[in-house]
Amino acid sequence: MNAFVALDFETANSSFASPCSIGMVKIIDNMMVEEFYTMINPKTHFSPSNIAIHHIKPSDVTNAPTFNEVWPHMLDFIGDLPVVAHNAQFDMNVIYQTLKKNNIEIPTLKYFCTRIMARKTISTYSYSLKNLMNYYHIDFHGHHHALNDAKACAMIAVRLLKSYDSLDDYLKHNKKYLSNMKNNATQTRNKYIRDLMQIQPETNANPDHPFYQKKIGISGTLHLPRKKIVQYIVNQGGTYIEDVNEPIDYFIHGKQKEDKASKKEGIIRNKIALGSDITLINEEKLKAMMMFFN
Repeated sequence: MNAFVALDFETANSSFASPCSIGMVKIIDNMMVEEFYTMINPKTHFSPSNIAIHHIKPSDVTNAPTFNEVWPHMLDFIGDLPVVAHNAQFDMNVIYQTLKKNNIEIPTLKYFCTRIMARKTISTYSYSLKNLMNYYHIDFHGHHHALNDAKACAMIAVRLLKSYDSLDDYLKHNKKYLSNMKNNATQTRNKYIRDLMQIQPETNANPDHPFYQKKIGISGTLHLPRKKIVQYIVNQGGTYIEDVNEPIDYFIHGKQKEDKASKKEGIIRNKIALGSDITLINEEKLKAMMMFFN
């Protein structure tokens, strides 16, 4: 008998430790038997780019319970069942980082990921939640509402499991545990950012270059590795900016997964809409600039 809990979080800002809603559904023998949804007061600020995605505003959570209040109910709902999420690394980090922030003990919590499961099981051009719903011809409404996304994840998991003898069979080699999650990914990214910020110019700066004495941010995948782009920026006398909430002059935006604007780009476009003088540079413009000033 296949039995699991599918869940999904929405967050107030780019921090994992800012959940503002949680949706869960319980699947027993491939049937959806119970659901759970609540908004959460994250006790922190909301980013405009996040609000634009899930439409939850600070005023919506004023009287909502905090994560500390919601967590015991989550544990009761989950019980000893395995948990699944789409792109589970995100949702498990939300739980892990929020528990750490609030000094709450990390439970074992067995989990798996439908995105990873789909990559192992089927072949399609995209493994996004929305595309997998289309792949299985499942009606999809209300994307980025935590309960709707949890239901979508559950339905996808049920269909993917048809390719396996049972959930237990799949989990033999594909399960993970929340209690084993460390800050390795965060530490690796922090080191990566520090390395970018410490890149020094290799040539004399060109005062005629648009980047000279300007602050430049980057998001997405470009034709060169991020370190080489940052090296180019500092060689021209510019300064690389990681936190786009700081003052910035240019923003280079490359390809994003699923062709969605990144959170960084959302912040920048909001700044521009509010009157900030920021120049957007896409892949082609960057290539042309690099060729012209070569």
